[in-house]
Amino acid sequence: MFDYQAGEKYKMTLIMVGVAGAMAGVFFTLILSPTPVPTKHRQRSKADSHPDVTGVARPHSERYPQSSASQGQPPPVDAVDNFKATALVEGFLPLAWDFNAASAANSQQSAMSLMTPDCAQSYITNIWTPEMATTIANSGMKSKWNQRLVSARPNQADGSIEIVVEGEQELQLPGEPPKPRPVKFVYLVKKASDGTLKIAGISEG
Repeated sequence: MFDYQAGEKYKMTLIMVGVAGAMAGVFFTLILSPTPVPTKHRQRSKADSHPDVTGVARPHSERYPQSSASQGQPPPVDAVDNFKATALVEGFLPLAWDFNAASAANSQQSAMSLMTPDCAQSYITNIWTPEMATTIANSGMKSKWNQRLVSARPNQADGSIEIVVEGEQELQLPGEPPKPRPVKFVYLVKKASDGTLKIAGISEG
């Protein structure tokens, strides 16, 4: 006889897998991805201050510019090392993309320990919810992460760095063939206050 409750659980597993994928797209793009705040500064043209136009000689300080340090400019940003950031993300990926029923709970906790507190909280709220954790644990699901590319972009103005990731994740439910899914994301890596590197943002590539 068909076990209705078992059938509903199996159906719910399929639904949750689909919902998680849909949520991830919205979540990664809108919630975790940091949005740069544009600054509006009018760029002065040379004509605004050129002596031949204004008829007024430049001040002494402009004719003989001082060093940035003497002008009170901020020191150079302590940029995140691209090799260390890449290594962090390479260690993070097998944990974050582990949805095996037997190991996902521990892997996800380890992955969140590599995130900033804000990033981890958003991840718990929107992706690794208690309901999602329970569903995966009870599903018998197997998953496999196949890495293809991990590449660092140039450092950003604040010293952080984006790591581009491309790969493929295979999900397999009991009695079903594996279902590969292409993955392309960008992980933002920043330095925490103690100097350690953390995943601070995730966005779709």
